[in-house]
Amino acid sequence: MYIQPLILLLLACCTAGWIRLRHGQGKTLLAIGLFGLFLISWPPAEWLFSRPLESISPREFQPVSGLGAIVVLGAGISSPEYERHYAVPDRDTVEHCAMAAWVYRKIGPLPVLACEGTQKKTFPSVMRELLMGGGVPDDLIWIENRSHNTHENAVNAVRMLKARSVGQIVLVTDAQSMPRAAACFRKQGLIVLPAACDFGHMEFLWDDFIPNWKAIRRNERTLHEVIGLLWYSLRGWV
Repeated sequence: MYIQPLILLLLACCTAGWIRLRHGQGKTLLAIGLFGLFLISWPPAEWLFSRPLESISPREFQPVSGLGAIVVLGAGISSPEYERHYAVPDRDTVEHCAMAAWVYRKIGPLPVLACEGTQKKTFPSVMRELLMGGGVPDDLIWIENRSHNTHENAVNAVRMLKARSVGQIVLVTDAQSMPRAAACFRKQGLIVLPAACDFGHMEFLWDDFIPNWKAIRRNERTLHEVIGLLWYSLRGWV
């Protein structure tokens, strides 16, 4: 599970600064912690920090010729539990599948490869159900369910795609994750057309300037993707 290191680090700064105040020290550390907490929860700062990652993906999807398949990356799926006998996709997985189904309806009958990843328990494909609910026929849905990360998604998906002579794809994931995901698939030799969702936006209304948890969530994702890009570069995966 991915924790939120920014929150933990800044809370630690605040706590350490507060403790040291009794000794006449710690004001700077406390100020850094409080300002950092404000900054990561402030929507304008989040919007600014996410620009470099989101800029590679066009906000308006425009299809090109020669496309062979649509590839959609899953995010999180909660396995069935004792008191709940069905799997539950998280918000990102639902949105990715909705975007993939929209792309399918826009560009015609192409197969859709859903990268669902490995699960602790065996259960029917949640992404298949979401895609079928969006209008994708069952016989045009392929499932990749052997991966643990985006690099393995690309390796395993490309193996399936090349076996079917597919060399050019539409890739669907969120805008912040697209640089790393697209680079992984291109590293495997595919031509990738990004179809991103969940872009950040600023409408400059009064509530866009009030700190909130959504900005924290997106800032954590931005940090995760920046660190992920650096790590994948060191491993030679992108």
